[in-house]
Parts: sequence; C-alpha cells; structure tokens
Amino acid sequence: MNKKIIAVIVVLIIVIIGVVVILYNNRDEKTDSINSTNSYIPEGVNVADENETGVSADNMEFNRKPENVTIEILSNTISNTSVEILITDNNVEQYGWGVEFRVQEKVNGEWKDLNYISDDISWTDIAYELNADNQLTQKLDIEKYYGKLNNGIYRIIKPVYDNEYIDIYSNEFEIK
Repeated sequence: MNKKIIAVIVVLIIVIIGVVVILYNNRDEKTDSINSTNSYIPEGVNVADENETGVSADNMEFNRKPENVTIEILSNTISNTSVEILITDNNVEQYGWGVEFRVQEKVNGEWKDLNYISDDISWTDIAYELNADNQLTQKLDIEKYYGKLNNGIYRIIKPVYDNEYIDIYSNEFEIK
C-alpha cells in the first residue's frame, strides 16, 4: 500500500509541476503579446537611437554651426500681419527647421521680445527639408501669434536644437 501511495504522490507532483510550467509559459506569452510593439521607421528616415550609436541623441556631436545659417526677410513680403523668410543652412548636418518663431522689436536700440496674444500657444512639431540649394522659404503668420505689428523695426528668431535650444536671428525689417 505504501508503494501505491508513493506512486500516486509522485504522479500528482509531476502533474502539478507540469500544470505550473504550462501556466507560467502561457502567462509570459500573453504578457509579451500585450506589451510588445513593433517599431515602424519609414524608409529613408534616420532615427537617433542610443542602441545603434551607443550615444544618446542629447549627447551626439553634430557637424554644424549657427554661423553657417542665414535667415533673410524677403522684402517684398513684409506686412504688419505676415512675412516670408528664406532660411539658408549650409551646414553639412543641417538643423531641423520647424514652424516655431518669435518676433523681437528694436526699442531704444535694444531688442525686446514681443508677447504672444495668448498664453495658449502651440506649435506643430514638424521639420521641413531644405531644397537642393540648402534653402527653405516659410511664410510666418505674425498676426496669429502676435496680432498686427505697429510701425517699427523687427527681427525674427528661429529656435533650433543643437544639444540645447539656440536662437538664430534674421536680418531686421521695418513696418511703416
């Protein structure tokens, strides 16, 4: 009788261990399928990835300088509500040029930031590619963010990211 009881206990232990192993494996498969994602990177898009380069995107060194950039106001587009700018970026590794901009006014020989018309301002987070001449033209809707400009001397500021945000300034322009 002892041999039969021992055999039943051994079989029960084996069955219990088998059930535990099966349940554990099923739990891992469910967890993996719920929490896993497949990344999609469109062809031709470079993503700064710590795993590929070994350096985080914030610490990468780029071959670019603000001195290699000009932002020119297109004089035939100046109005008190909008202006067009021509960005020329002659860097080997060019900056990402988004839609964000700021406006400064020259007051008593000093540049002063203009205040937005609202505290609830948002910008589309997009970067535009430059053309074959390393240029990009953008029409800036000044009125949308600042209202109509008064007579005065102004300049545009475009922030770009280069391990930190830096400002690149346009030439000055006048509203008469």
